[in-house]
Amino acid sequence: MWGPKEDPAWQRNDPLLNVGKLIANNTRVWVYCGNGKPSDLGGNNLPAKFLEGFVRTSNIKFQDAYNAGGGHNGVFDFPDSGTHSWEYWGAQLNAMKPDLQRALGATPNTGPAPQGA
Repeated sequence: MWGPKEDPAWQRNDPLLNVGKLIANNTRVWVYCGNGKPSDLGGNNLPAKFLEGFVRTSNIKFQDAYNAGGGHNGVFDFPDSGTHSWEYWGAQLNAMKPDLQRALGATPNTGPAPQGA
């Protein structure tokens, strides 16, 4: 995603290389990754299945390093199904909404949507 591993941009943006900084800064971390198996939500295409299965291993490796380093401000979700597609990410984004609102200085709305919204 950030080019060759030797590229400084890769090194600046690789969460595994920077796990200590993320922990030291108490950065809120959300990691969600399926296993490449489609469900009733969809995602039954080879690129979506391959990508999610491929990145799951690196995400679990990051979780292990984060936990071993004493990280405590992370959410890690590795469900039994899911592919690299929006059908799965939508629910996760909704779960993240209160955290995103707090980070943006907005008031989390946990109640029903107002009429006409």
